[in-house]
Amino acid sequence: MGKEHSQMSSFLLALIIDVQLADGASTPKLLHAVRALLDFLFLTQYPLHSSETLNLLDDSLRDFHANKDIFFDIGVQTNMNLLKLHSLSHYVMYIKLYDMTDNYSTEYTEHLHIELAKDAWRSTNSKDEFPQMTLWLERKEKIFHWLPSTPCSC
Repeated sequence: MGKEHSQMSSFLLALIIDVQLADGASTPKLLHAVRALLDFLFLTQYPLHSSETLNLLDDSLRDFHANKDIFFDIGVQTNMNLLKLHSLSHYVMYIKLYDMTDNYSTEYTEHLHIELAKDAWRSTNSKDEFPQMTLWLERKEKIFHWLPSTPCSC
């Protein structure tokens, strides 16, 4: 999870704990579904997993699926045929096979996007930006290659 997403997730439960749902829908069921999904997401960020944490992942996902129909009841979702949601069912298997989930994080590519696209865009005058962005990136690469990789002890 990215930094902002992680921060939002940390207070999401507090936001929905007292929410009044329409048509008498179950607030506890909503809390269980959201909590289970957040537990799953935070557990996947562990750098190492044991059989206990893998069981907790399975339990969290099972709890989410047991309570996910609340999203249908309140009209937020009409089906759960979501690829990202389906991919969660494969996490434990991939952790057992590959020992980690580093490659599921978009944090590294988000950082590259900010550096290579957003910063380059900000350096333009917003007119005919592509050549300006390309020139900015070329200059940045030249500076990077020119700088010594280790500090000089002169």
